Amino acid sequence: MARHTPSLSRMARRPRIRWREVQASLEMAALFSLAIVWLVPVLWMIDTAFKPTPEIFTLPPRWIPSRFTLEHVLEVLQDWPFLGWLTNSLIVAGGSTGLSLAISTPAAYSFARLRWRGRNLLFLVFISSMLIPWQVNAVPLYFLMDRLGLLNSYAAVVLPISAMPIGVFLLRQFFVNFPGELEDAARLDGCSSLGVLVRIILPNSIPAFVALGLYMFIFAWNEFFWSLIALQRPELLTLPIGLKALQGAHDIEYGLLLAGAFLASLPVLLVFLLFRQRVIRGMTLTGGIKG
Repeated sequence: MARHTPSLSRMARRPRIRWREVQASLEMAALFSLAIVWLVPVLWMIDTAFKPTPEIFTLPPRWIPSRFTLEHVLEVLQDWPFLGWLTNSLIVAGGSTGLSLAISTPAAYSFARLRWRGRNLLFLVFISSMLIPWQVNAVPLYFLMDRLGLLNSYAAVVLPISAMPIGVFLLRQFFVNFPGELEDAARLDGCSSLGVLVRIILPNSIPAFVALGLYMFIFAWNEFFWSLIALQRPELLTLPIGLKALQGAHDIEYGLLLAGAFLASLPVLLVFLLFRQRVIRGMTLTGGIKG
């Protein structure tokens, strides 16, 4: 018997597997699964903050309580100096962010756009300090701040955070690929190096500044280890240390603790929602703007 081979038209009508679409679907599924893993603890925190105490430890766990209550939130706000902790954290995080941007900008511009002897070697040494764990600096920082008389003050926390090399590194990576034609045109018009930085580079680097600012704000907002050492006066405690105080010495009130954590996360969430578009743009422009 003769074998019948399919015609070319039938073969053309067969659907082809589009591997790019399959790969994209798999990537989306993986990202969605990862997002769920990250969201579950956050949703559980919010659920517990508004759940009656007897229902927190019920087995099996209940996502939707029989009733929602504000008792934990009101206890945090009324029986604990939460607003004082919030004010201190805003001062530390805001001051650290502003000072870090002010210090990192000229340093990153010098490393990226100016030519001077030993620039690359000094930048390598400077960046290598990022490998040193933050906790290792605690002992020398303590003696330095004590010698300067800055212990138990906002400056004792703001200054070390502002001096972190991550700010210079991120801005330098953005500035280094800035179009040289714009800088050359500005210099032909008589701009100095400072003029190029202020008039040309800064206005075109807003996404990078927002991304770095948000990173520094969140880091300073969550900083616990050094703040616990440098701030011993109760009126100077920040939110992370205050939340630790909510954890009793012998018993942990999870409803109270998670209500405090929920309230402490609201300012950071609000800041991110306000600047999310610029943050995403700043992170996608990995090397700055290109001409």
